[in-house]
Formats: sequence, C-alpha cells, structure tokens
Amino acid sequence: MELAPKDIKFLTIMNETRLSDGELFGRYSEEVSKIFTFSNAELSAAIRKLVKMEMLSVVDAGGNELVYFHSDKVDKNKLDKALKAIRH
Repeated sequence: MELAPKDIKFLTIMNETRLSDGELFGRYSEEVSKIFTFSNAELSAAIRKLVKMEMLSVVDAGGNELVYFHSDKVDKNKLDKALKAIRH
C-alpha cells in the first residue's frame, strides 16, 4: 500500500514520539505545528493505519502515555525532510 503525502508526514513525526492521552505535547508539538497542522482525530486515524501496516510499533509507557517507533519497514529516505529535522 502506497502512503499519501499526509500519511508520510504523520509517519515522519511519529518516530520516538510520546503521546499523552493521544496528543503530542510540549515544544515538539509547537515546532511540528509550524510546519504541519492536523487534528487529534487525524493523528489517531493515521497512527491506527500506520500500526496496522506495521510501519509503527508502540510501547506502553504507563498511565495514558504511548511511545511510537518506526519499524524496519520504514524507508527513511521517503520521510518529510522538514519534519524530520525537528528534534524531540
């Protein structure tokens, strides 16, 4: 399955990314929103899709926090360069 441009943006931001109650937070969230705006519903749908495609793995960090990581299926050369440059 080929990813849409928006899916690639979501995939880019979700490597080593912690979500609390399903939301990005902190400085990383602020930096991402300068380049890529989306709703929490869009983020949730994208994560479900990418996990189902086995492009993301998830670790339960306790409480309401989950941490997402790229799987070996992710071609890092196809990720969004501007979003990839943002550090957590």
